[in-house]
Amino acid sequence: MSLQQDKTKQIDQDLEKNTARYLRDNPDFFERHLDILADMVLPHESGQAVSLVERQVSILREQKDEHKQKLQQLIKHAQQNEQLVNKLNQFILDMMDTTSLEKLVSLVQNRLASDFNAEEVSMRLLDSKVASSDVSCSSEELSVFDSVIEKRKPVCGRLTEEQLQALFSDPASIQSAALMPLVSGKNNKQCLGMVAIGSKDVMRFSADMDTLFLAHLAKVLARVINLHV
Repeated sequence: MSLQQDKTKQIDQDLEKNTARYLRDNPDFFERHLDILADMVLPHESGQAVSLVERQVSILREQKDEHKQKLQQLIKHAQQNEQLVNKLNQFILDMMDTTSLEKLVSLVQNRLASDFNAEEVSMRLLDSKVASSDVSCSSEELSVFDSVIEKRKPVCGRLTEEQLQALFSDPASIQSAALMPLVSGKNNKQCLGMVAIGSKDVMRFSADMDTLFLAHLAKVLARVINLHV
């Protein structure tokens, strides 16, 4: 054994002696640090049977691991929501800075695709003067969305064949979608149009999804559209 190894072994032995002495002088140490006790492996002679102490320690360790995983998930979701809020706020500011309805439509379609990972974006505005024929539509064309418009809030999930045909250029590829009716004002029942985000993944948008961010975006977009018409 080398001199360095002898020195390291002596340091470890001294540290172990000091630790043992501290624990003897402080018998309540583990009561004050239960988190350390939960991570320790303590041999307990009980034959083939599992002792009550071993079972309790095992349960505590499992609970600790479960709580740690839940905390990590909460932190991850909080970080994702913070990023989403920052993107949404910047998106809203950019919408307010647009100088025409055509630029607003282009901004919405591009930013939903780039910043919010939308595979397909469709925007339909009632009786608008937007040059693109893909955007302007009549009330008859949006009649397949009457139930959505009446609810005045976004919905997610599978769409009917008629709804897909009214929104997307390749309706057969869209397996799930989020619909945002553009209704301005609390008492105004007039619908300005519809924004749809389509996905090829059937699980991307489901009926039980939280639509808080979509609802906020739809309200702001309806207000900005009114500024241009």
